[in-house]
Amino acid sequence: MSLAPKLIFCCSSIVVMTGIASAQSLTGNVGSAGVTSGEQAAEFRLGIDDTGLAQSRIHYEQAFSDWYQLRAIVSLRRDNGEAWDYSGFTVENWFQWAEEQSDGAGFHGGLRLAYTFADGTADDEFNVRLALTDRFASSWEWRANIIAGFETGNQRTDGADLQSRLQITKAVPLTLFNTDEWRFGAELYSEYGNSENFLGLEDQAHQVGPVVKTTWRNGIYMQVGFRSGLTDGSDDYMGKFFVGREF
Repeated sequence: MSLAPKLIFCCSSIVVMTGIASAQSLTGNVGSAGVTSGEQAAEFRLGIDDTGLAQSRIHYEQAFSDWYQLRAIVSLRRDNGEAWDYSGFTVENWFQWAEEQSDGAGFHGGLRLAYTFADGTADDEFNVRLALTDRFASSWEWRANIIAGFETGNQRTDGADLQSRLQITKAVPLTLFNTDEWRFGAELYSEYGNSENFLGLEDQAHQVGPVVKTTWRNGIYMQVGFRSGLTDGSDDYMGKFFVGREF
């Protein structure tokens, strides 16, 4: 796909999403758009913020073609050291519309559509994500996600809750813990509020921090990150730990 159609698709997707209503999660990722036919993975995620809130999720995903992947997610949460509670089940559909090069380099883009069945105390939610990825200059990679979601229950809020996530990492020639596949970088998570009533800058939630990613030859992969708040509307600190395996 040439650059012009890519830009048209990106812009039109953003316009569509501004009419939709998702809140940033402690277990959220700056996701790639890549889909590889037959690939499967299982993953566990854990995130904790400075208030004592903890969230975790377990998911399984499978790609049925080079352009479609399905993911099922079970989410849990714990408030201030209390017992873990079930918070929702999500079905997420991935569609890759622009393919990277055969060696994984270059640009690729995709769209994710997800529906979360909440635990009963909250409204269900439909979520749309535009995911863009580009590997360049041999060792660098940037990722960008633009996210919108809307509540679907009787007590739903009108308008769209809008977010963006940015990440840039670099492959580092490091051998540690029996692997030499390490990427170090930084990421920025932003929540802008609802499209019906955008928040002022200081009331928006913007967090930035370092991230480390690694993989092993047996398919196990891991990600560790830490973010701190930049505005009054942000949580002061959060940390995350993801571990999974592709097979």
